[in-house]
Amino acid sequence: MAGKARSHTEKFERILDYLGDHIRSAPGDELIETAREESRDPGAGNTRLKSFLLTVFKAHQQKKLSEAREGYKRELTNISKGHIGLPKTPEERRTLFIAALTNARQRQPAFTLQHRDLSEFPDEHIEANLTKLAQLGLLPKHSPEEK
Repeated sequence: MAGKARSHTEKFERILDYLGDHIRSAPGDELIETAREESRDPGAGNTRLKSFLLTVFKAHQQKKLSEAREGYKRELTNISKGHIGLPKTPEERRTLFIAALTNARQRQPAFTLQHRDLSEFPDEHIEANLTKLAQLGLLPKHSPEEK
């Protein structure tokens, strides 16, 4: 069976080689005339091929952009669906918030709250800011809710 398949493949390859040689050696005028006799427009084939190649080339050029857009969409979905496990008590949330701010100050010296009294900061504001810091990935790795 494998011998038969190989012989068919070899015959097919020989036919393709013959056709390729014929097309390469035939004068261009003869090929155009043959196409016209068969009611084909040689220019239409070129236009389709050019359009196809441009589409493939553009897709290749924009592959990284497309991947970045998909990643962005995934992140948005994760953020909107995600539940951020914040501590249960206001005291634990305040401790986590202060730890996050301390951590952020170490990363970014321009980030300051030097004239703020965080003990007077309402719990709702702390919770909202913790949610934003979590979405930005700025919460400390070992937060109180993990204990």
